[in-house]
Amino acid sequence: MKKIGFIILVMVGFIISPIINAPETVNAQKNSNNAYDMINSKGEVIKYEDYIKKLKNSKSLVTEGSEGTGEVLPKTEINTDFKKNKPYKYNLTPETTYIGGKSPNEYFPQVVIGADGRTKVSNTSVTPHRQIAYIELEFRDGWYTCTGTVIGKDKVLTNAHCVMDVTNQSGAINGYVYPAVNNNTYSYGVYQIVDYYITSNYVQTGDPTQDFAVLKLSTYLGKNIGDVVGYLPLRQVSSIQGTSAKLYGYPGDKIEQYNEVVFDNLKLSHF
Repeated sequence: MKKIGFIILVMVGFIISPIINAPETVNAQKNSNNAYDMINSKGEVIKYEDYIKKLKNSKSLVTEGSEGTGEVLPKTEINTDFKKNKPYKYNLTPETTYIGGKSPNEYFPQVVIGADGRTKVSNTSVTPHRQIAYIELEFRDGWYTCTGTVIGKDKVLTNAHCVMDVTNQSGAINGYVYPAVNNNTYSYGVYQIVDYYITSNYVQTGDPTQDFAVLKLSTYLGKNIGDVVGYLPLRQVSSIQGTSAKLYGYPGDKIEQYNEVVFDNLKLSHF
């Protein structure tokens, strides 16, 4: 799912530092004694007992979510220093600004095994589609893509494997989040990833049950992503066994947002 071409934007006249590489994260797990200790990109360990106590005290185990303003944001100037080796064709109008310099029909086709049950989302300006985000992350060998869900004013939930490759113990060094991409265009800003959090056990083992990460984002034109597009509610549960869900995301062969239904946890869908 590598995407080489990419736009880098200057945020209100200054550049926010990108996320830090993985060695600090990898080394930090040695100081962890709980599988659910969280480790960020700077190598800091957030103890499970500390953050769960804080969550319980703040009653944050359930959040109501937010609709956001839905404000369409203007584009900023492109910093040409960051365009080296990242060719990007662009037009600064929201209707024709293509991510990665590619129009929707330019992406390489991929094989779908069996019936393709995905359905294209035609309107990403409404909930919950507006809170689903297209993510591009830079590793040492290139750019990769993932899907995320806005869960707070400056937080996005995604997969841990999107920011950390446990096979070679390498992590993302930079990344951007585009909420509500539709037909390869975006209208609600581009938010740089400034930090991420994954569990200690995932760093050590790649345990698929802990394949989740929380991204912390910068502001765009002084606005937080959650204030603009809103964020979805959260609820802590002890088990999801036997439940059904509808998944939304950006598959590797599509830049458009798609959804599909998952029944009884029998099917895993990777966007």
